[in-house]
Amino acid sequence: MQQQDKNAPVEDIAPDPPAAPGASVGARAAAAGVAGTVETAGQTVPADTEGEPGAPEGAAEEAAESELTPEEREAIHARNALIRALDAAFTDVRQRSYEGKLTTTARWRKRPVAPEGMTAKEFEAVLLEYLAAHEHAEAKPVMGRVAAPKPLDVELEGQELTEDDPLPEPVVTDIALIQGKKATYLYSVALLSHSFAKALYHTAEDNDVATFVDVIRTESSTYPRPVGIDSLMNPPYLWSRAHTREVFGKVQEAGSFNDIHEVHASNGVAFYYSDLYLSEAQAKSLAEWAAVERQRNP
Repeated sequence: MQQQDKNAPVEDIAPDPPAAPGASVGARAAAAGVAGTVETAGQTVPADTEGEPGAPEGAAEEAAESELTPEEREAIHARNALIRALDAAFTDVRQRSYEGKLTTTARWRKRPVAPEGMTAKEFEAVLLEYLAAHEHAEAKPVMGRVAAPKPLDVELEGQELTEDDPLPEPVVTDIALIQGKKATYLYSVALLSHSFAKALYHTAEDNDVATFVDVIRTESSTYPRPVGIDSLMNPPYLWSRAHTREVFGKVQEAGSFNDIHEVHASNGVAFYYSDLYLSEAQAKSLAEWAAVERQRNP
């Protein structure tokens, strides 16, 4: 719990007044201590009381400073409610990432996550503001290990806190955001790979050509290897062979993806590769091994 400066002058620690009902999302979140950079709400104001006879010098002042005003207590409670709502939302993102799913911000318009007094749409805006103002992951391949933060209740286990104690801010260093045309997508880079997240994103955006090109280039550059036509029958694509051939035809017609080509193994199975990373000879050799030789020598 964050310690308060008991010797600070009153004018430096007087709390901001709570935002009025109907105020903007930013103002209402700021009143709760959560907007942009989340600040600890509930700075205390010394009460205008005198020490009791016989009390040690300064004891009365310290006792007065430890008491919260109704406004300060209300601000702390509002902030804590929002902190718990944000924690619930980010925990949901992580759980869905573990299950191999992206999460759209519109999800919280249908689920009772927003704190009391805040609409789902307002909560969605506050959550995005929070991400923008705090260190978070980028939607790109991760170098090294990234750990997913624990849920708030797990982090606080064993600590004795009252409802007047300000809660710690949620850590979002593992949360990445992808902005699409249809929605805003979130995922945890600690629990979902970037390549799979991109595949899910393109699929959700119904952009099969972009999905196909991205998969072929990624596989050709990362492993490197060509992509068998049957590979796209697996999640998250679930494409039939006929659909994959149709998409490849669109890629050729587009004229913007001249690096994408098709080769065949000796058994006739089609494979796709990018000549930015693989030569035709390499692609054919790898396709033959995957479709024919590996089956003979499992």
